[in-house]
Amino acid sequence: MATTIDLFKLLFEEILKIDSSTLSRYTTFQDQTLYLFLIPHVILFLFLYAFSFGIVTRITGPHKGFSYLLGIVSYIYIVYAGWYGRLLVFFLGWLYIALGLAIFLFFVSIIWHPAATTAGMKLMGEVGKQIAKKTGKEHEKKAIEEEIDSINRQIRELEGERGRATEATSRAYIEMNISNLKAQKRALESRL
Repeated sequence: MATTIDLFKLLFEEILKIDSSTLSRYTTFQDQTLYLFLIPHVILFLFLYAFSFGIVTRITGPHKGFSYLLGIVSYIYIVYAGWYGRLLVFFLGWLYIALGLAIFLFFVSIIWHPAATTAGMKLMGEVGKQIAKKTGKEHEKKAIEEEIDSINRQIRELEGERGRATEATSRAYIEMNISNLKAQKRALESRL
């Protein structure tokens, strides 16, 4: 029994560098093995697999040998540098969040069958498109109305200049501009 205690002490305190306050929360060997070794290692291995595969794939393309090498070296570094003992709380917290999310998704899938998810997503996508189209039309309508207001101001200004104009050519030029602006205004009003 003393050998077992020494083995666990060596594993948890010396190799994995788990502090004594964390060890005191898990009093039995079964709790320590489950909560301080098995669960965190599974989560750590999942992370290291994704990390090493992602890095190696981006650099050299899919290469299992380099992925494994990077994963092993990263694992040794995390343990040797003492990060394992500090990240232990994160590993256990991540597990609780993942389990809670999995239970939530399980119950949601009972209510809303996964086969209906595709149809539901398409429906939501179409609703979103219609809302975006309507919002876009409202925006376009507002822009057209602002442009019509601008044309009306220009027409009023030109009509004021027409009254002050002394030469016939300048009055004709102003009349031509007013008729062009009115034509633009009619075109915009027809778009509304």
